[in-house]
Amino acid sequence: MTLKAVFPGLNNLFKGDAAGTRYFVQGGGEVRLAKSDFKAQGGEGSIYVKGAHAYKIYTDPRRAIPPAKIQELSALTQPNIIRPLEVLLDAGNRAAGYSMRAVGRSYALCQLFPRAFRQRNNLTPETALRLVRRMREGVSHVHSKGVLVVDLNEMNFLVAEDFSEVYFIDVDSYQTPSFPASALMESVRDRHARGFDAGSDWFSFAVVSFQTFVGVHPYKGNYPPMQGPADKGQMLDARMRANVSVLRPGVKVPASCLPFSVIPPAYLDWYRAVFDEGQRLPPPDDARAAVALAAPAPSRYAGGSLFEVTEVGEFDDEIVRHDGLVTVTRTSVYFGGERFEKPRADALVVVTPRLRHLVAAHMDGGAPRLRDLTAGRDLPLSIAGEGMAPSGGGLYVKQGVNIFAVEFLELGGDILPGVRTAANVMMKSTRLFEGLAIQNLLGTHYASLLPAPGVCHQVRLPELDGYQLLDARLCRNVLLAVGTRGGRYDRLVFRFADDFGSYDSRVVPDVSSTDINFTVLDGGVVLHLTDEGALELFSRRKGAPEVKTFQDPAVGADGRLFHTGSQAYVARGPKLYKFTMRRRP
Repeated sequence: MTLKAVFPGLNNLFKGDAAGTRYFVQGGGEVRLAKSDFKAQGGEGSIYVKGAHAYKIYTDPRRAIPPAKIQELSALTQPNIIRPLEVLLDAGNRAAGYSMRAVGRSYALCQLFPRAFRQRNNLTPETALRLVRRMREGVSHVHSKGVLVVDLNEMNFLVAEDFSEVYFIDVDSYQTPSFPASALMESVRDRHARGFDAGSDWFSFAVVSFQTFVGVHPYKGNYPPMQGPADKGQMLDARMRANVSVLRPGVKVPASCLPFSVIPPAYLDWYRAVFDEGQRLPPPDDARAAVALAAPAPSRYAGGSLFEVTEVGEFDDEIVRHDGLVTVTRTSVYFGGERFEKPRADALVVVTPRLRHLVAAHMDGGAPRLRDLTAGRDLPLSIAGEGMAPSGGGLYVKQGVNIFAVEFLELGGDILPGVRTAANVMMKSTRLFEGLAIQNLLGTHYASLLPAPGVCHQVRLPELDGYQLLDARLCRNVLLAVGTRGGRYDRLVFRFADDFGSYDSRVVPDVSSTDINFTVLDGGVVLHLTDEGALELFSRRKGAPEVKTFQDPAVGADGRLFHTGSQAYVARGPKLYKFTMRRRP
């Protein structure tokens, strides 16, 4: 099944794609950029990747970076600063963009903020500190060359897939001696600065690095004495002007953020000076390693006022998944009364359909690796891939323009893995998430929904246009996604009809936490924990109007939601609880 067959209206989009558009690298040769080279789209233009180079093509050529600014930015020699290299000319010899080094497989820095991402990938406080140090070194290098970052926000950093490096991107917006800055996101703007200088850069760095440590903006959360404007943007502005950060006693932070104890003491002192005292100082030169993040101590309770809560088990580490058959913690897998050690922290786990063997899967560079934990042996799978995700009890691998479903041939006691094509997608602008893949076709978004083995529905989702997508998850017919634009994070909720031929949607604007925490019971009830710790209940059925919200500490706060059949579960640290609504007298 080809993408053109699914969307006949896209034929014009792919017309002439093989040849591509001709551009000329100033001082170099010709380069042809095809639609298959498209990687991403931002506010000013589109990014294409071809081999070891990336190219930014401006939407408005009049905004193209001048050669003189490229020359001034050439003073930035630190290799993780992805600066413009050469002007890119169109066929009429007009400046259209520029070339730069391509970054390999990576995450946007803000993708690291949710607690669930840190659990899945075992992203430790020590790793977060190493990334913050690399950002500090980069900003110091920029300043040493007489340049300012100015728009120092979390969208302008990429992190290597193995968390070994931080890359500075969108460097064309930096302020150089002859060219003023061209952009600044409101979420990192210093309300006390009268202009741009090293101090305002370090304030923005403080905001972004604080989020890297604990996953929440330092001026988000709820502060009861300041309950003025309902608009969250206005409240953020007021809090920043008044120097009321989450470090002030009395500010309630989202339950999904990490404890402030993971921040090294030297940085915590610096954050208090910057956020609460209005000082503009460079960050500490060095800091002791952050404390190890232990699983949060589970609350001991018999339930709240709304729910009956019963403990059903305790495991060796923080629980990241439970489906009644398999329980996965950060370090282990429990299945059939046995405990198995995960081969890697980010390993995905499936159970084969006939022999019921437990198989762990992870990406090793550019290749998926499978291990039969039940038999204690590796399974051969000779394909390359750029990513892997679970869906409906199965595994999917993206390779180029294909998404493959991993299947297991079980003969006697042997298991032979193989693949079949599940969907065709754009090569460079498609990302896999749990239950689906989302592709950006030159600014328009399409989802390949994978609800069950052998099933793929490809759906146009215009609600996602204009967002940079951070995370998404499909469970049954319900899709939750988190995207960002203009410095604001929004949560989008989609409910699809049974045949996936139509859907409804709603947007929860300006959320404090980008975590996605929901489950769908067999009876069709969706349970969703909001960033304020409230439990939302609503139907998975498209068009069902009512959303009920409950506040009960027995279920909210830092719990992770799971289900088996029509039974709801909540995990707190290493403990698992089942819960039901209390019967009204």
